[in-house]
Amino acid sequence: MNKPRLILPADLRLVGQDSRTLAQLENKGELVRIRRGVYTKSADWNSSTPAQQYGLQAAAFQALAPRQPVLCHATAARLWGLWIVGLPSKLHVVTEVATSGRNNNGVMRHLGSLTNGIVQCGPFLLTDKLTTTTALVKALTFPYAVAVCDSALRKPEGRQAVNKFTAAGSVPDPREPSWVTDGPQGPAVSADQLRAAAGRLTSRAARERTLAVVNFASALSGSAGESISRAKMHQLGFPAPMLQKPYTLRDGSNALVDFWFKERNLAGEFDGKGKYLRADWAGGTMQDRLWKEKAREDQIRAQGVGFVRWTWAEMMNRERFVRLLLQAGLPQK
Repeated sequence: MNKPRLILPADLRLVGQDSRTLAQLENKGELVRIRRGVYTKSADWNSSTPAQQYGLQAAAFQALAPRQPVLCHATAARLWGLWIVGLPSKLHVVTEVATSGRNNNGVMRHLGSLTNGIVQCGPFLLTDKLTTTTALVKALTFPYAVAVCDSALRKPEGRQAVNKFTAAGSVPDPREPSWVTDGPQGPAVSADQLRAAAGRLTSRAARERTLAVVNFASALSGSAGESISRAKMHQLGFPAPMLQKPYTLRDGSNALVDFWFKERNLAGEFDGKGKYLRADWAGGTMQDRLWKEKAREDQIRAQGVGFVRWTWAEMMNRERFVRLLLQAGLPQK
């Protein structure tokens, strides 16, 4: 689908009409108002995913801003492909005025630099990956901060790399950036870079909290669900698992399990729906992929390995998650 076109009052003035025409078309259901004074065709809006609609909101805000905004925090994270759970409810932008945290018309402003640590992705300016990651890790609770940090440490894989980032002020990449990505975008950051950034935080509590996340993070995690699972298991006192342990299947291929607990020779798998919809999974329908996953598990079980699986619903319920892991035989401190 082509990107929906933004329609502004200035577009109508060029053809001798006024902004009241836009309001009339909205009332008829032909247009959707994205922000005050910015519209798009209803058919285009309705055929867009929620993530694409969020990107249109960012474009609409930029179209009206007197100065090109710098996207940050969760909004920048969408373009970097960092693992944040769900869509942000607001747009996040940088301000140099000391009104950080102010929410106005769906826009959250964060105090920061408009010149340092800024890159470009298509038509958008945004904070670089290190700055974005550090800001989110500092602000989020431990499990969600770990997910962001894990993803920042990962290198993009093949077809997953769809967004291109250039220096601010350079000729922008002509391709429209994607707000829907299967994985991290742009060069990975290193743990040393994150530790150095944490060391520059002015609050001692923020430094310690951020360093705790960075020291726990791992580039081996395969998804936000895996990262949050690992962090919650740590908080609940369960043993630390090995990540992405390989097993050889009957056809000679290797299969990785999300977690392996040496104490019980137990494999653990987080089952999020997105796991079976990712573009980097080899072909077939979702049903085909589920069948392949079952066959893979059966072959690993045949090697004497126990298996425990959980979903978002179980992981997000403390009592259910603890009970599931205890029933699988894992010890808890």
